[in-house]
Amino acid sequence: MDKSTNISLMVESLSRIYHRLRKEVNGKLVNEGLSVSKMKILHLITTGKISATDIKNYMGFSSRTVVTVLDALEKEEMLKREQSKIDRRVKYVYITEKGKKKLQIAEQTHKIVLDRMFSSLSEIQLEKFNEICNALEAYQK
Repeated sequence: MDKSTNISLMVESLSRIYHRLRKEVNGKLVNEGLSVSKMKILHLITTGKISATDIKNYMGFSSRTVVTVLDALEKEEMLKREQSKIDRRVKYVYITEKGKKKLQIAEQTHKIVLDRMFSSLSEIQLEKFNEICNALEAYQK
């Protein structure tokens, strides 16, 4: 096998691992009314003043998808929206206490699944994997 074939196989494997992980986490979060995407959005809005556009840019979703997810989270009282006092076109998104509690549950669930999935790797393997991920991400920027 040549180098490009090996890389292709590794990327396919990584993709399968990621989708299996995401499916498992989503399956466990559905009872909480959450998903990995909702969890990421809730986590993002805990960092400060965030608009739907900020979420769209961070998540790489379409505007329609962001609005749909925000509507669902707002309906479930996990977040609230407030119009900017400076720019009427902008609404900021804030996490509620209920959202914080759900996020905590989601993050614990996510950690349990990740810990189990990566438990077969040694510390050295985890460090190497982290280095590789960081190098690939740095190259993309």
